[in-house]
Amino acid sequence: MKARALNSKVIVLVVASIASIVGISAFFIFQEGEAQALSYDCPPKALIIDQLYDEIPNENFHKMATEYFQTAGYKVDIVTTKDITVDFFRNLPSMDYKFVIIRTHGANNEDGSEVVLFTGEKYTEDKYIQEQLFGLVAKAAPILEVDYATKSDEESNWVIVNDTYRYMSSPVEVSAHSDNAFFAISPKMIESMNGKFKDTIFLLGGCNTLSNPSMAKALVDHGASEVFGWNNKVGSTDNDNGILYFLQSYLTQDLDFEKSLDNLQNAMKPQLMPYPAKFIRYNNLL
Repeated sequence: MKARALNSKVIVLVVASIASIVGISAFFIFQEGEAQALSYDCPPKALIIDQLYDEIPNENFHKMATEYFQTAGYKVDIVTTKDITVDFFRNLPSMDYKFVIIRTHGANNEDGSEVVLFTGEKYTEDKYIQEQLFGLVAKAAPILEVDYATKSDEESNWVIVNDTYRYMSSPVEVSAHSDNAFFAISPKMIESMNGKFKDTIFLLGGCNTLSNPSMAKALVDHGASEVFGWNNKVGSTDNDNGILYFLQSYLTQDLDFEKSLDNLQNAMKPQLMPYPAKFIRYNNLL
């Protein structure tokens, strides 16, 4: 979605919330399997960064992800909305996590060349002034409400796709509303983080987090070993189920990354998703 400039330095990013797709559901059956063997002197650490927790809580996501990590020998920490600040991200490499899941809103800048990730920190003009001026952070607002007004005199016509998804075939005017703005971090913020990641694996759960490689490349350049994300808009239910399915395949069934992705895509039936979103690996974009 297009962005508009507030001034010559600060950019407002307005994106479709992953929660804006209502009623999408997918059902997955998880089977017991062998955990992947890990060889570390100390238990490796996994982190769930849940920026959506205050807005779209999903305790089952926390529970299932934690179980998969613990089965594979990880110690798990969870950080939720109010603690996910710009400074938290700035110091993330120094926390020494081997596996990081980021459950968040994602956005692109105006020309689509750069991905940013939301923090849980409300935006104010008088904070992080230098970071705003140099493009390390941006003001971003998720679209939480969308109005549809018909553009013709014809009666609106809803086309039912399945039990949970339908679309309007008549021409409409779309207007979006959001009354919450947050700080969002850009790839430039990754470059300026304190310390380096140590072969950390990232799962970026949010709209368009891998629609272009800017964020993933910044993470890899800063020490991440693997980055996965969505190449299009994705509903919150599909996002959460997709990540859980990937974790279950990779951590408890001893499958490699590519096979885990294949299993995820086979489970995410196209008719359940209103956008052709795929969970992909950064290396596939090179």
